[in-house]
Amino acid sequence: MKHVRPLLIKFVVTSLLLFFVLTLGVSVPIGYVIIISIAYTLFSYYAIDLLALPRINNILTCVIDTTVAFIIIFLVTWTISPVPLLGASIISAIGIGAGEWFFHKYLGMYIFIGELEDTAVIPTHTNLQTEIAEEEDIHSLKDKDYE
Repeated sequence: MKHVRPLLIKFVVTSLLLFFVLTLGVSVPIGYVIIISIAYTLFSYYAIDLLALPRINNILTCVIDTTVAFIIIFLVTWTISPVPLLGASIISAIGIGAGEWFFHKYLGMYIFIGELEDTAVIPTHTNLQTEIAEEEDIHSLKDKDYE
């Protein structure tokens, strides 16, 4: 149940971005935008965000997300258009990659809950250590230092 909200957020953001770039910019039918959004959201969330993000850093995961988004968008638009939409695919993929940076921060805060050092916005402080002293009376040490 905890994966429903992130999937919905990822789908809505991807759909809106693709709607503005592909439908309004290049007049790709809205049905194809929804197909691209569903395919990208499901593959990217389960294969990249849940499997790759815990093992590699946020920057590399964003690069992988951008590449996967470009491949999916370019292949689908290539099949429906007589002219490949290379420019629109690149712009859409870069926009999705930029959005993924913030989405990974969200995942670090609410799904992984501090498991990822470079993804979590809230510091985890897992490497804290206390200092232990051997002196029993610190006031007598303070007086000796000033004499």
